[in-house]
Amino acid sequence: MIYIREFEFYNSDGCMLAVPCDMDGGTFGATLEDAAESAVDWLFETITDHLITNKAVPGGKLGHEPVHGGKVIAITVDASLGNVDAMTAADAARMLGVSTARVAQMCASGKLVSWKDGSKRMVARRSVEARLAEAPAPGRPKKAAQPMEA
Repeated sequence: MIYIREFEFYNSDGCMLAVPCDMDGGTFGATLEDAAESAVDWLFETITDHLITNKAVPGGKLGHEPVHGGKVIAITVDASLGNVDAMTAADAARMLGVSTARVAQMCASGKLVSWKDGSKRMVARRSVEARLAEAPAPGRPKKAAQPMEA
């Protein structure tokens, strides 16, 4: 689905801010072009996060006027769950070196970003890669050593 959101682009402390006109958040860049590219990425990620969590995507009104003395520019993205780089839960389990049951637990606890696609559980690749980057040690965390009394 195509989503159009207006952003106000304006200079602040030597960088170009990109603030959505009717959504919370925003991004920035060194130049207007850089900030516009960042706004596209930000908008795609924000919308797909809403789609994954079954939340309504905010905003969508057009015709905003600048609030910070900048330029209002419409940014368009094609965002759907089909556009999210994802893998099956089984593939995520193989990549993480854990069981599919453990992947299901991590999805349920929010440690992995996932959604159902029919009968398949899909896991966002970025969340698997983030988990790998954390490199948690296998097994249960050890209890903190208790100080010895003197």
